[in-house]
Amino acid sequence: MALILTPAYADSHGLTEAQVFEWWDDGIIDGDEAREILDLLEEGNEQEACMLAEVYALESCASGDTAPAKRKDAKTRPKKSKPESRPSLVPHGYIEWRGRADSLGHLESERTDLRLIFYRYSLRLGTQSLLTYRNEGSEAHFGQISTKELHSAIPLDTLWGTALFYPLYSPIGTFRLGGLLDTAKTIRPSFAFTPFRGQGKDFEIELAYWNHLHYADSIEHRSFTAEAKGNWGNFSVWWVPENAGDLPLMKLQLKHREKMEYATIVWKTDAYVHGDSLPEESRLSATIAKSKLWGSQTIGAIFSDAWKSKFSADARTMIPLESDTSKTRFKASAESGPEILRAAASVTCLSAEEHCRQNDLALKIRSTWNLESEKSAHEHFVFSGKVRARHTRGEGFSTPLYEAGIAYAQDAANSASIAITVPQGMPSREIRLRSSAEVGNDFLQLSLAVTFKRNAEEEFHPLHAAMRARICF
Repeated sequence: MALILTPAYADSHGLTEAQVFEWWDDGIIDGDEAREILDLLEEGNEQEACMLAEVYALESCASGDTAPAKRKDAKTRPKKSKPESRPSLVPHGYIEWRGRADSLGHLESERTDLRLIFYRYSLRLGTQSLLTYRNEGSEAHFGQISTKELHSAIPLDTLWGTALFYPLYSPIGTFRLGGLLDTAKTIRPSFAFTPFRGQGKDFEIELAYWNHLHYADSIEHRSFTAEAKGNWGNFSVWWVPENAGDLPLMKLQLKHREKMEYATIVWKTDAYVHGDSLPEESRLSATIAKSKLWGSQTIGAIFSDAWKSKFSADARTMIPLESDTSKTRFKASAESGPEILRAAASVTCLSAEEHCRQNDLALKIRSTWNLESEKSAHEHFVFSGKVRARHTRGEGFSTPLYEAGIAYAQDAANSASIAITVPQGMPSREIRLRSSAEVGNDFLQLSLAVTFKRNAEEEFHPLHAAMRARICF
């Protein structure tokens, strides 16, 4: 049995580059899939990155397995409704640099951003240049506008222009009027409505019209989007009239959590469906763009026993545009035990279309220790073990993958981990060293995740790395 590390604060950070590197190193995802996820993380689109990760790796972005326990002396106080306070007149923000390096040490990508917040304004300069104004539901954006600024569930290309949103309050709900105009004369008026339901905002519907001019043929191109969002998920349709004979672009995300007497049932569905053509303003990952159907289904149960046992089943399906043959993968996993010694096992059918001829088997054992002191409420040490192997009917088992590691976390901003992987069962054939570290305070935050590789022909050298530095002021 070997050991593998899961960062003690992985859940507080959500999906991280270190987690993506782990899946990549284990062969769960390939290099192209890893880069798609990493690109979205670099852009700050964590929601779409998480969806890609769950489909490709069939693992939850933030499972909560190693989430720190709450302090015993922590007291939860009810939040009191109070009027919006006057925004600070003192400028504050941060300067951040992110970068990824390949096996030659060359930067594959980098991103620099300056974020300055003053009163009701925020300014971003660098890779994205954007000036934003917000006031009691009103929004105005000037500069490079994309997915977040337009409240789109479908990823969008970056547009240079202006976007405005203005709310209108009524006894039956809130109406939101919006408009976009970019330098290429793309026009996008939008209309959204949120009805009043009890005390919460749990449903919103939005309609938008796209109109842009092709300079090459001087022809106007039109499209329509409709989105419904709520606590249950979201559903989006993007229809291009000139492609009336083709399927529109559709995105579906559904989620539900139901607490029962002995267990909590959780299920989640993600899917993209489209035809041969896609709206020009959309910016989908390469795998989604090449698949007429791309999606996943997850169902899990968390039992209310002393060990908080878990069971989950996951499936993903992709149907390429040029073929009617689906590519389907299934995974079943179970986990149980106290935090001092917790075990998890999973079996993955890699290709259901080949009648599950090849399967991936994984066994993990994890031990989490929490230490309390006067200076720090919780210091977390995580030890865990993993053995992974693939079995092909008629050929037997492949050489197992072994991994050993340890993690330490003082708080959400300071943690470190190191793991040693033997992918081919013998250190003399190949060995990998994966490490990650985060160090930070109120002024400076640094993080590094890197994997080193050594085999019979090469000495230790970096395989891939991700770096981040942020200075707050």
